[in-house]
Amino acid sequence: MPCTCCEPPAFADYEGMFDTEWASREADGFIRNGLERRAERLIAYLSENCTEPLRVLDIGSGAGGVHHELLRRGLAESAVAVEASSAYIAAAREIGERLGQDGKVHYIHGDFTTAAGVIESADAVILDRVICCYPHLKQLLGASANKAERYLALSYPRERWWVRLAFGLFNVYLRIKRKDFRTFVHPHSEVHAIAERDGLEPVHAETEGFWQITVYERVSSGSIA
Repeated sequence: MPCTCCEPPAFADYEGMFDTEWASREADGFIRNGLERRAERLIAYLSENCTEPLRVLDIGSGAGGVHHELLRRGLAESAVAVEASSAYIAAAREIGERLGQDGKVHYIHGDFTTAAGVIESADAVILDRVICCYPHLKQLLGASANKAERYLALSYPRERWWVRLAFGLFNVYLRIKRKDFRTFVHPHSEVHAIAERDGLEPVHAETEGFWQITVYERVSSGSIA
């Protein structure tokens, strides 16, 4: 059942931004074409280096493509998905039912930084295009890193002028549309500092279009045998 103790933050209208139309479009894209290349590359390191199924925490899980694909491939044994948009959760549940995976995912509706205290750690914590939707990087990424027993996998905007321009123009569009939602290009140095402060070190990095993809591994965890 969805968690009712952790309502989405007041500073961003996630429900209004990621509505039923948006969620349905993303879910349909996953059903027709599978993961987008960015998301595919995000989980590639786990696919290539993990030989045992993982307990996955998917933060800002959207329509659920990442955790459903990990489950489908046998890379995950279970998943907890935290999402601030109820439309996204409904879309992800529908995909789970279609794939016969609905019993393997626990969905929590709300702000992860508020709910983190009641969420268990996981082998792999995944944030795909999430920190760019949240203004308070330290709170979100710090809480996420703390839950990663082995891996923290992120995709987030690259630090390039043309990426900043695109995100800036999108924010102008949102203001014109009178949307409260905003996007953010957080400094990569801060992203790395937060992860490393929690005992995680980068083991893989690449770019895909607008996105930086980085996988961190807990220093003391070693490799999965």
